[in-house]
Amino acid sequence: MNTQRIKILLSAIDNGSLTKAGAELGYTQSYLTQTMKSFEEEVGFPLLIKTNRGVEPTNEARSLLPSMRQLIKCEEKVDQEIAEIMGIRRGTIRMGSFVSTSVHWVPLILEYFQNHYPEVEFQIEELGHDELVSGLVDGSLDIALMSKPERSSIDFIPVLDDPMLVVFPPKYDLSSYDFVPVEALRDYPFIMTYRSYDKDPHKVFDEAGFNPEVKYYSRDDFAVLSMVQKGLGLAILPELTIEEYPGNYDSRMLDPEAYRTMGIGIRSIEDAGPLARFIIKFIKENIR
Repeated sequence: MNTQRIKILLSAIDNGSLTKAGAELGYTQSYLTQTMKSFEEEVGFPLLIKTNRGVEPTNEARSLLPSMRQLIKCEEKVDQEIAEIMGIRRGTIRMGSFVSTSVHWVPLILEYFQNHYPEVEFQIEELGHDELVSGLVDGSLDIALMSKPERSSIDFIPVLDDPMLVVFPPKYDLSSYDFVPVEALRDYPFIMTYRSYDKDPHKVFDEAGFNPEVKYYSRDDFAVLSMVQKGLGLAILPELTIEEYPGNYDSRMLDPEAYRTMGIGIRSIEDAGPLARFIIKFIKENIR
């Protein structure tokens, strides 16, 4: 059976008018009239009744509506699956990432696609927070592994909450604390990432209402951690950065506790292609 005719019939019934169905589907009135006539000849009984309000289904057509709607849903599902298969077996994805997600998330993603969809090409850039947002907005990035923006025109899909820790060398011993009060950090020297690169460490002090004494800035979490180990100051870093990077330092949770929400940025989830949607689904199901 011609599903195009079924779609026209359902649109006419849902809209109560062949004219409105034509506007919705992009067909002329004469085409719709001829199509419905041919459809009724095919099934052998009338399908629509003209009324003062427009058109309504006949009793015979009404009894067929559940099956017709299910048939259209099945056709749409097949079309979507075909598109997804074609979309994820080949193609290019431009992915932006923080340093920490490049270390922990990206290898997992690449390993899966290399094993299952080797023709998919990944172009990966390590960028700061503002650069990731800009890349999504201007279209130079398809998706970004990032922390949640405060205010933005992009869509964000949360994945996990990553604790923010105070990291310190032996010379600045804070290990007696189970949770280090943020207020106790007023008089310590700090090494910070630039605010445009990573806003999350700065939020800790913004919420505490004071600015720390910053001795050095860097764009790289691991460079910050290296400077901490040299005794140059303390740092506020996410657990994701330090959990697999042992060294001559210690760390503690903060009081009050602080977290960054990590996830996936995309310009518009509604407009995302099948490959981007598949990657988002994979990350949500496999990143812990």
